[in-house]
Amino acid sequence: MMINRKMRKGLAGLIILMMLFTAVVPLSAGGEEKLDSMAAKVSTEKGALKLRKTAGPKGKVIGEIPNGTCILVTKEAEDWCEVSWNGQTGYCKTEFLILYRGADLSLLDYRVLRDGDKGDDVIALKKRLQELGYIRSGATLTNRYTQETAQRVILFQRQAGMTEDGVAWQELQAYLFSDKAPACSQTLPRIRTKVADKGSRMICGCCMGDGCECCNFTGYVYN
Repeated sequence: MMINRKMRKGLAGLIILMMLFTAVVPLSAGGEEKLDSMAAKVSTEKGALKLRKTAGPKGKVIGEIPNGTCILVTKEAEDWCEVSWNGQTGYCKTEFLILYRGADLSLLDYRVLRDGDKGDDVIALKKRLQELGYIRSGATLTNRYTQETAQRVILFQRQAGMTEDGVAWQELQAYLFSDKAPACSQTLPRIRTKVADKGSRMICGCCMGDGCECCNFTGYVYN
């Protein structure tokens, strides 16, 4: 079954998804079209998935959906699914989609967050991580997704049995904001010794002056 073949890359993450979503099941006999909307995750061997204006390999390419992105499937068929993504409606090959039947479509309200992203959703992500103990209580939270943020996401992924890549995928955020999300039981990274005296302040040993959560992104720790 094609869906099972595509899911082999994320066995650990699948365990978590099974806690959130109902089971992934195949098309009915004969591969007839189903009309129920559902969420689906793009899963290619590499690169983006082409979004075409019409079903078929000759359909005009109207977009490229990044691998790992969750999208809305509006019509399901054995070879091509009608999907909605980024304000566009088109068709993608079914074999490159993992269908999340029965999943709460609020999953699609999230965007993938990674190092370099900014926004209120980054702050919301950090607040939730802080509530669960993955970020120290009292740390000032900014709207920037930094390498430090990615490290704390990795801590959550490790606790949840997910692939540890530091990227806040849409289904990760859906799980993080659910009441099933595990609290942190790991030791948070220690702040390294301050290394350079600058009078009334010292360079933060965690980021070496670059700015991180530990020093409220100033790069310095005041005495």
